[in-house]
Amino acid sequence: MKKAKWIWAAGEPASDEYAKFYDVFAATKATLCISADSNYAAYVNGDLAAFGQYADYPHFKVYDEIDLTPFLKEGENKLVVVCWYYGVDSSTYVNNKAGLIYEVVSGENIVAFSSENTLSAKAEDFVCHQNRIITAQLGLSYRCDSRFYDGFDKADYAPEGFEKSAVVSGMPETLYKNRVEKLQLLPLSKGALVDKEKRIYDLGRERAGFLSCRVKAPAGKIVRVAYGEHLADGEVRRAVGGRDFTVELVCNGGYFDFFHPFRRLGCRYLQFLDECEIEIAGLRETMYPVTEIPRRFADEQLQKIYDVGVRTLRLCMHEHYEDCPWREQALYAMDSRNQMLCGYYAFGEYRFARANLELMSKAQKSDKLLPLCFPAGTDVPIPFFSLIYVKAMLEYAEYSGDRSLLEENFRLLSDIVGVFVQRREENGLIASFEGYWNFYEWTDGMDGTKDGALIPAVYEKSYDLPLNCFTILALEDYKKICALIGKAFPHEGALSSLRRAIAAFYREDKGLYVTYLGKAEHYGKLSNYLAILADPQNEKNAALVERLKADKTMCGVTLSMKVFEYDALLAADKADAAYVVKKIREDYGYMLSQGATSFWETIKGESDFGGAGSLCHGWSAVPVYYLSALCPNETEKA
Repeated sequence: MKKAKWIWAAGEPASDEYAKFYDVFAATKATLCISADSNYAAYVNGDLAAFGQYADYPHFKVYDEIDLTPFLKEGENKLVVVCWYYGVDSSTYVNNKAGLIYEVVSGENIVAFSSENTLSAKAEDFVCHQNRIITAQLGLSYRCDSRFYDGFDKADYAPEGFEKSAVVSGMPETLYKNRVEKLQLLPLSKGALVDKEKRIYDLGRERAGFLSCRVKAPAGKIVRVAYGEHLADGEVRRAVGGRDFTVELVCNGGYFDFFHPFRRLGCRYLQFLDECEIEIAGLRETMYPVTEIPRRFADEQLQKIYDVGVRTLRLCMHEHYEDCPWREQALYAMDSRNQMLCGYYAFGEYRFARANLELMSKAQKSDKLLPLCFPAGTDVPIPFFSLIYVKAMLEYAEYSGDRSLLEENFRLLSDIVGVFVQRREENGLIASFEGYWNFYEWTDGMDGTKDGALIPAVYEKSYDLPLNCFTILALEDYKKICALIGKAFPHEGALSSLRRAIAAFYREDKGLYVTYLGKAEHYGKLSNYLAILADPQNEKNAALVERLKADKTMCGVTLSMKVFEYDALLAADKADAAYVVKKIREDYGYMLSQGATSFWETIKGESDFGGAGSLCHGWSAVPVYYLSALCPNETEKA
């Protein structure tokens, strides 16, 4: 931007603060370039023209380029930007200073830009400084106060009490153009009243978007709105283990249309916890614009599983891929690898996946690995997630044909695999990481927790079969990456040595691999399937697969890791495609039989994690990939 400066409303900003900015300009064709910390909604002549700051970092700040032409008229045009500064680290945000920067460009002319002369004020109708957390991962909730609404979203808006803005120093000087499309704001999805006494509304299926409702209550009364994915307790489960899934509306004595274009809610049900009159209750969904590739299956159940898988994928696809729209909305390397793989088949679109991978590449830590989430101001790192990033990068290049991302981030990929190679000990194996969360999946004995702590206070060294297998798989992926971009692969000896070393986990008397060396004896199906993938030529694999299929006592593979179970079955015997489809019918068909409209975090559904189990989780979209790859597409036949 040539003239614009970073600004904020006068006064020292504090966390959970809203501000409004007002400008006027004359043009009938124009483009708005805009960036904010932390979030923004831009109105032109009373219409919402753009919303949603891309999730970024202070050192990688992204701006949007918005065509304002559809909203412009002859003469004076009014621009109002409402900004929300979080000021609180979470799994979806890295705290920085409050700020807004924008320019409106018409042809060769800059007709408006942010500066100390921009009029601004704190936004009292979006109540500031509540600092009420929904979840530690998601961040802040909100309170709207209709008594202080000043008509900012009306065409004839005339601000009162606005002052000149303060220029904010120390903000990013270099801005990067947004790599992805802006979200679409869909028409209102009205909820159906299903419990008049408890004021509960059913949105019909899982949705993700902005609360939109028309409510009346005495002036000053706070109406709490709880949102959730189920009614297992006869009402929306609001408080779950310290989490608080509510937003608040302050009424003005008459009917008021509440709309908050910042905090996206993921839910199926809304419950108005305080007495009020409700004329409309619903959500305006926000969806990433993609075109779904038509796929038709002769089998009705498989078709339903596929369609719900695509729906799950889209509900977890916004500024970036996210784990779940209800509880976290966070980008994980492991979760998103599943999502990208499915997205290649569902949408045939690669720009979104590339942007996700690029965003992750901006977060390398001092230990050369990646954090748990992106962007995140908090971190509880899982070692093998960095290895999954290597796989996701390779798959992006293979599916898209674009190798430039590999070339741009080759050093990062080399660093990641190098960390694990260098950790090999005299026995040839890699030990668990001290100070990290040594998680593999959500089953007993494999979730890396002790006494409820993700990172135990006292480190217990062990050699973990999953970690060593994931390293082998990442080295194979890195070897392919080297071949794709004409680089020498430097770890052939380490790869061969590590593959030989995992034989130490095999127990001849049981015909199985044990999960850990140095811990209590534990057998898990995931560990054994990973051993098959890590050593696909092993003559033991055929018998091992039959043993795993028949066993009913070991920990099964959770939904998040089904890709490795299915891949191992197919690697051991291509004819097992029918068995994989059968397993998909069992697991995902079960969820459908329980009324699922999107696929769950785990097969336990809402009851898992102390009642915080998500009923919409991006990693569970994996049937989209396997049904596309393994089953005939009737659309293509036609």
